[in-house]
Amino acid sequence: MARRCKLGVLLALLATQLGFLGQFQPTRRSLRPTARRSVEAEAELEEADLEELSDAARANVEKLSSEIKDLKEKIEEKRGAHSRLKMEIDNFRQRTKSELAAARGKAAIPLVQELLPIADEFEYAKKNLNVETDGQKSVVDTFEALFDKMLQSWKSLGIEKMVSVGEVFNPELHEAVSMMPSEEYKEEVVANELRPGWILKTPGSEEQQVLRAALVVVSAGPGPS
Repeated sequence: MARRCKLGVLLALLATQLGFLGQFQPTRRSLRPTARRSVEAEAELEEADLEELSDAARANVEKLSSEIKDLKEKIEEKRGAHSRLKMEIDNFRQRTKSELAAARGKAAIPLVQELLPIADEFEYAKKNLNVETDGQKSVVDTFEALFDKMLQSWKSLGIEKMVSVGEVFNPELHEAVSMMPSEEYKEEVVANELRPGWILKTPGSEEQQVLRAALVVVSAGPGPS
């Protein structure tokens, strides 16, 4: 009898425990969908973060591309400015060089005009020299070298001897002292030069200044047959 009572008590306790545990089974089943939804939400947030990062990266790339484009444009602009500046400097140097050469030539005009008669005398003397010995020839050669050196220095200033014979008579360049018949030269062409003329050619320019007109004889054409 006592055993039966104990068994009944145990069964009652077991039923009570099962009933108590049964209360929590629906709760456990209700937690599983909630956990699944939480995981899905976290995954969606991660994907959204990835999309946001991707958009930010694209924006950054576009920004860098725009900056690179701007830098390239600035580089081309600087190159163009450098080329223009270099061209201006070259033009300035060339212009300054021409102006200085012209100024030196003009400054030398008074001195050259004083030396022209000496140059004429040397030319006349050289034509009339009668060189017989080696010693005389050596002296003549020395003076000719000095004279040529002087002419080269004049030429560097733009001062040159005028070519007259065979040229059409030009009153701005030639001073006619007479006319003579000539079978070699046509009428109004310089047939002979009595004294050379000199001109100043400005470097880098076609302009020329007459320092001294040439004394010439002009052809009157063929004489009577």
